[in-house]
Amino acid sequence: MNRVQLAVLVLCLSPACIVVASSTAPAPITSRAALARYLHDTQPGTSPLDDLSPGGRKRFLAQLDFGPHGLRGMSLEDPANELTRPQIVQLLALFGAQSHAVDGLTPAEQSRRNHERAQDAASRGCAVDTCGESMLERHYDEFVLQETIPSPSPAERSTWVERRYDRLFGDAQAPERLRLASHTDLRLLKRAAEAVVFHAPSPTHIAQLRMDLAEMHRRGMASDKDYARLHQALITGRDFDAANTLARHHPEMGIPVIPTFRRAASPPPGQPTALTVDARTGTMARQSFDLSAPLRIVVVASCHFSRDAARAIRADAQLRSLFAGNAIWLASQNEQLDAVSDWNREFPDQPIHIAWHDSEWSMLDSWAMPTFYLFRHGQLVTKFSGWKDVDTLKQSLREGGVLQ
Repeated sequence: MNRVQLAVLVLCLSPACIVVASSTAPAPITSRAALARYLHDTQPGTSPLDDLSPGGRKRFLAQLDFGPHGLRGMSLEDPANELTRPQIVQLLALFGAQSHAVDGLTPAEQSRRNHERAQDAASRGCAVDTCGESMLERHYDEFVLQETIPSPSPAERSTWVERRYDRLFGDAQAPERLRLASHTDLRLLKRAAEAVVFHAPSPTHIAQLRMDLAEMHRRGMASDKDYARLHQALITGRDFDAANTLARHHPEMGIPVIPTFRRAASPPPGQPTALTVDARTGTMARQSFDLSAPLRIVVVASCHFSRDAARAIRADAQLRSLFAGNAIWLASQNEQLDAVSDWNREFPDQPIHIAWHDSEWSMLDSWAMPTFYLFRHGQLVTKFSGWKDVDTLKQSLREGGVLQ
């Protein structure tokens, strides 16, 4: 799922969270109240919102996140799956967020999906815009819109997402049921499977995503681009051979070639490991990290604000020296390899690594970015999150006892 964050870090069920800087231009619609007025005053058929399907419009509006200074987050999953880029630009312009538009569908892809919706509506004996949501789409709404998460723990969050997915879609994910699913429901099942493998790329759920894609292929619904998130799930599950095979079979996915994985000896027991990516040699390897040193600073990073922090640390002699000898820059298990390669090209002295499995880093209770964890001899001393400026970082480090 494509989710754009405009001001603060937010959690999402999406397979892909996009983090961007806050927009400086004031958004025309800046609050729920302003949105309600707009919806009340706008004639039907005259709003960019009307380009979305009824279900897509409902989900898009429900996931708008307004803060004190306007829109600060939204999900682009439905716009990206239903609209062309010009339509997405018009839609986001309602909120002053058009600079965050994603590519969306080509006109040919949109025409095909509109034809699918028309076929589905005809089979149900109703018009496209008046057909009620199917039972499966109502389940999908529950899956993506229910945001009350019982625990902030990353491991428990993944388990919770898995259980909710299995409860809502487990029965539908069977070959005989997929053959009977409407085109719209089949695409929603694929999106739900993509969401769960983003959080927990288990073999069972990856197999279900493969089934969805196989049925789409049988009906002539799948393009190479539809396999991109399966490819990322295979990488997240560390099945690099399968990911390479998939890329060869679907060369138009539009993804970079993954680095060559160099197998090494088994890591020492009890030490967390991470995937290290060398952008210069085009290789990657699994590396263990010893947190029992006198000082270790683990920085959960990768987003725009993390880059701001890394640049500021590099520019400050005192911080540069402290972090060069003690810091481990770390991204979560589902981080994309090309994003890490880009980071490592910009910060060769502060390379970022990808957790081999998030569960190995159970001493970290949040993957919010950036979060700084201070360890002494393997014991967590303190942690702090967010990025403001160098002075604030230094003050937090002083309070943690690692900076004079």
